[in-house]
Amino acid sequence: MQTLRGLPRWCLGCLFLVTGCHSIPLAEMMQRARHNDIQTASFSEPQTFAPASAGDARGTMTNLGQDVKGPKAIPISLDTVFRLAQDHNGQVRLARLRVEDAMSDQHWASKHWLPDLSIGIGAWRHDGGIQDFQGNLLRSSYTSALGGLEFTGKYDWKEVLVKRVEAERSVWQQKAELSKLTSENLLDAASTYVGILAARSGVAISAETEGRLKELLDQTKKLADVDPGLRVEVSRIEAELMAQTVLTVKLREANKGASGKLAYLLGLNPCCEFIVADGKLVPIVLVDTKEPLDNLVDRALTQGPGVRELEGLLRTVTAARKSNYGLSHWMPVVEVGLLEGGFGAGPATRFDWANRFDFGVKAKWNLSEFYYARQKRHQADMNIQQVHVSYHDLRSKLTLGVQEARDSIASGFEQVDLAERHIRHAEESYRLSDLRFKQNIKGRSASEVLLALRTLGGARLEYLQAVRDLNRAQLRLFVLVGTTEK
Repeated sequence: MQTLRGLPRWCLGCLFLVTGCHSIPLAEMMQRARHNDIQTASFSEPQTFAPASAGDARGTMTNLGQDVKGPKAIPISLDTVFRLAQDHNGQVRLARLRVEDAMSDQHWASKHWLPDLSIGIGAWRHDGGIQDFQGNLLRSSYTSALGGLEFTGKYDWKEVLVKRVEAERSVWQQKAELSKLTSENLLDAASTYVGILAARSGVAISAETEGRLKELLDQTKKLADVDPGLRVEVSRIEAELMAQTVLTVKLREANKGASGKLAYLLGLNPCCEFIVADGKLVPIVLVDTKEPLDNLVDRALTQGPGVRELEGLLRTVTAARKSNYGLSHWMPVVEVGLLEGGFGAGPATRFDWANRFDFGVKAKWNLSEFYYARQKRHQADMNIQQVHVSYHDLRSKLTLGVQEARDSIASGFEQVDLAERHIRHAEESYRLSDLRFKQNIKGRSASEVLLALRTLGGARLEYLQAVRDLNRAQLRLFVLVGTTEK
């Protein structure tokens, strides 16, 4: 904190801008994303992205998604971030494996009607008392053995339905979790990439300001040798230069930290180095905001994040409610048993062999099920109602999110335009102040030039903030309208 007190207010704001822009609020869910590579643009030319081909995506992920054993320079762009973040992150890959595991359970649940089939041998030995059919106690000694095939089957319609519903519900839940983790990781990675661009842009701005301060310091020192009263100006400029140097160091450190975090989010070696394709932070366009608001909302409610998962879950629980308390509710539990093989028996250790065939069929009703049926139906209705409430709440959030993101984008473009104008005026003010100082015009001073430099730095900070907020709004709207492929 003692070090930060010497920094100018706009320098502190720039530091907060770059170091704090990685942790942004994330959208709830997102599917897949594909875009064209970013091309370097001027401040006044926002970039527009279009879907890339699947072959390009596979080629990029093959080259960049490898396990890097040591530091290695990797070319990176926003398009690459989108592709790697949704396929190579460890948490996303783990969630995808859980979806596959749930789908495997669902497959086996659909085959639950298959009977148990076994083959083997068995032996029995008896010595001692036994009771005959009239109740008399007999002392006997005999041996028996069995070798053959046994077939047993049990089919409970209600149990089978419950297992299938639970398996399907688990699949939808795991898909929703995968979608959530994918969207969170993708947006986190994208915002981190924006943070890298902001840090690098901030370093360039800070380094340029340092150069101008050094030039001003040299000029002021020369004048101070003639006029000792200007030494206070020298001290003031030296303090400003030191603060600017501290800011540059911190911005470079923020860039390194963001690069390591981005490498982790993309499933790469955190020690790798990135070759950033974009030279500076510029506005991007992911969604055409000129499209009517109603159309954007309809797209979000149709294919937005989480909509398909909740719709599938709702269909599952509703169909289960109808099936479980329809005809299948009155179906009995059926058990079938069949055994055939060689059976040997006789007194002591002597055996007489013959073929043995046993077959049995049993149907039974669980009366307790009828007693608790009403309570279970009420519980099923509550589960359906919960899914309905979640579904309608999601639709409300999507509608609100689309409207807020669209308004933020419109405001963002306006702020960017104003920031560009502010930069032009600040540049002109600095040029005139510097010219007055160099030409030794009456009334000129080093403090005037220093103030102009601060104003210019603040204007550039405003531009970075406006572009950062605009890009975040673009990413959010891009997620909400479901532009990405599943």
